[in-house]
Amino acid sequence: MQDVEYVFRIDAFTPDNLPMARLAEYLGALAKLIGHKDHTHFVSIERGSAQLVHRVEHIDAPKVDARLTRIRSGDASKEASRAWRELDDLLANDNAVGTLTERETGKVILPFPGRTRPKPIAIPPFRENAMIQGQVVRVGGTDNTAHAILQDGDTSHTNLSMSREIAKQLAHRLYGPIVRLHGNGRFERQGTGDWQLLDFRVDRFEELRDQPIDHDLRALREIDGNGLMREDAYWAGRKLIDDEKEPSS
Repeated sequence: MQDVEYVFRIDAFTPDNLPMARLAEYLGALAKLIGHKDHTHFVSIERGSAQLVHRVEHIDAPKVDARLTRIRSGDASKEASRAWRELDDLLANDNAVGTLTERETGKVILPFPGRTRPKPIAIPPFRENAMIQGQVVRVGGTDNTAHAILQDGDTSHTNLSMSREIAKQLAHRLYGPIVRLHGNGRFERQGTGDWQLLDFRVDRFEELRDQPIDHDLRALREIDGNGLMREDAYWAGRKLIDDEKEPSS
């Protein structure tokens, strides 16, 4: 496979009026979208609308093609999807629409709706009782209200406030077991449709136990009238246990 050139077109700019700082932002976002920075090179800005030409070396061309195909089909990784969103946000903020085209064939690989994408419904932030969970990775504070950070996979829960007494108890679980915090949170809907936790006031917490499912099933079966003594329920429970113990391939 030969080197492949792509053209990213921005309809709101020309090479004469595209600010250099904004060009740098677009190129940085494009590099994230392509995902193989060592073998992707900026070539030129062509006239008409601003058209950013970049070349992917043959060594990574198939990987880039597969990556862009997954983005187009909606089956991309979170990192690749964020890169697409970052480019589209740049376009929307510039009142622009964009396309990523394969230069040789003229085929549009990815469209970027930019200014034409549906406007999100504005919903003001609101508070409600909720719970969050994760591993405690920071506890501290110098005033009467202590603060913490909770890590749940790729998500970091910040702006968590609590009494010093709760903070002292959480400090003993720093980098330890998963905990579940109960309290009141303030939430805001983002332009992407996702909900962001702005702050959270912790009332209490519980430590989640890390134990096999058969332990929980045995505890449930000891409760009178739970229905788990039936033969069909028993074998359903056994299947859960066997599935858990079976090594992953």
